[in-house]
Amino acid sequence: MSGAVGKGVLFDAQKKVLQDWDQLRQSWTDQNAQAFEQHYIAPIERHVHRATEAMDRLTEVVDAARTACE
Repeated sequence: MSGAVGKGVLFDAQKKVLQDWDQLRQSWTDQNAQAFEQHYIAPIERHVHRATEAMDRLTEVVDAARTACE
């Protein structure tokens, strides 16, 4: 799987989780829902951003290694 494909899969998964959470949040409105959102849902965007940055760096390294071996 290429880096671009992997990033696409990750972004699609993030979008699906957030859509599902929005739907669930309409009926789950207590303090436990708020705590779950703060601890698990809110960090998702930050973690996905970090992961995609790492994927980009890894792609650069792999491309450089490939070029060096040619």
